[in-house]
Amino acid sequence: MTASTGHPAFTLDPADDVQARALARLQSEQIAWFTSIRDSGFPHAVPVWFLWWEGELLVLSEPQAVKVRNVRGNEKVLVHLEAGRGGEHLTVLAGTATISPEPTSAWVDRIGAEYAAKYGRGLAGLSLDMSGMAAQYSTVIRMTPAKLTAW
Repeated sequence: MTASTGHPAFTLDPADDVQARALARLQSEQIAWFTSIRDSGFPHAVPVWFLWWEGELLVLSEPQAVKVRNVRGNEKVLVHLEAGRGGEHLTVLAGTATISPEPTSAWVDRIGAEYAAKYGRGLAGLSLDMSGMAAQYSTVIRMTPAKLTAW
C-alpha cells in the first residue's frame, strides 16, 4: 500500500531480469513520454521529468498544462521511456492518474532531495531550486501503473 493513497503499490520484481531493468530505468531515466487523453478522444503525448516513488510515477506540472486538464477529465494514461538504440529496451506503463490534492510544496519534504538529486543539472539550467520548482510546477500528477510492457 502506498502511504498516501491506501492503494496497493505497483511492484516490479527485481529477481526478474526484464522487470529489474524496467525498475532501474524508471529510477534513472531523465525523460518519459506522458500520454493522456483529450476531451476529443485524441491522445496528447509530452516529454516530462518524473520520479518513481513508492510504486507510482510522479510528474510535477504547471497547473494549467493540457496534461493536467486531460487527467482531470480522463484518468487513463500511458507512460513510456525511450527504447534505446535499436529499440532493445522497451518500457511502457499503462494505468491511471490523479491530481494530488496537495500542491508540490507539500511534497517537497517527501521527494525534494531525490528529485533534486535526479534533476539538479536541469534545475540549475532553469535557474530553479526545489522551492522555485514547487512554485512554478505546483501540481503533482500521480500515475498508478496497472500494467508493464517491457523487454
